[in-house]
Amino acid sequence: REQMLEAQEMFRTANKVTRPEKALILGFMAGSRENPCPKLGNIVTVMLSENVEEVVQADGTTVKMLVETHFQMNYTNGEWKRIKKNRGTVTEESIANAAAAVAAASTAST
Repeated sequence: REQMLEAQEMFRTANKVTRPEKALILGFMAGSRENPCPKLGNIVTVMLSENVEEVVQADGTTVKMLVETHFQMNYTNGEWKRIKKNRGTVTEESIANAAAAVAAASTAST
């Protein structure tokens, strides 16, 4: 029951995980230890979300950063954990560049 609630909360904030990845994670949390991708090794990582967050620096200041949250499953020992990775400082310029790239990609695909 506790794992189910934890999974619901994790998926509530997830904006990158696919439906098959959710099924894989839920199966793992429920005890399935059959690795779907043995060629990739015994540790499988799935990106859950990507968000801009205020991250506190060593000097106490905060900086906007792109933060990825991953779910890591260890098929050898059955352990799992969530990992946060800071991917870089977010500036107004980087936001504008990302928006322009998305607009260009959507125009190119039509």
